[in-house]
Amino acid sequence: MIMTMHGLTTMHCNLQTDIRIAQETGYEALEIFEGKLLRYLDAGFAAEALAPLLGRHGIRAVCINALKDIERVEPGERAQLFAEAERLCAAAAVLRCPTVQLVPFSGLEGRPWREVLELTARNIADIADIGVRHGVRFQLEPIAWSPIHSLSQSLEVIEAAGRDNVGMVID
Repeated sequence: MIMTMHGLTTMHCNLQTDIRIAQETGYEALEIFEGKLLRYLDAGFAAEALAPLLGRHGIRAVCINALKDIERVEPGERAQLFAEAERLCAAAAVLRCPTVQLVPFSGLEGRPWREVLELTARNIADIADIGVRHGVRFQLEPIAWSPIHSLSQSLEVIEAAGRDNVGMVID
């Protein structure tokens, strides 16, 4: 077991502070909140600068949480989804972070299960292919209020995606 701090526990801190706090409070690893990572990158900093900071503090990045709204279906929305996946996977590779979490929300609410399954699995397969190029795997998290909310549904989506670098996380 790896004692891991989740970046959401320090909601208003920045990523550099999260790394320091994780080390000072005895954690071994950090689950990086994607919003903090993106703010860091958008401020003009490079992911390459975080790797030595993690090393100096003895903290491993174990997951980036999360690539959200993975069920997007409109062409422009899908293009944005894949651009986000590329950006998170590239950062994960630099940080030697093996996993990016995938979160479906309610974009397909009200649609038949078969359609939700097929559309989401297609997106996950395409995201997983991006991850392969960066050596990244994915964990799908079922969300209680999402159309994909049960363990059996999640396993069915993962099976339909048909990629070896996709699994499930239970939170």
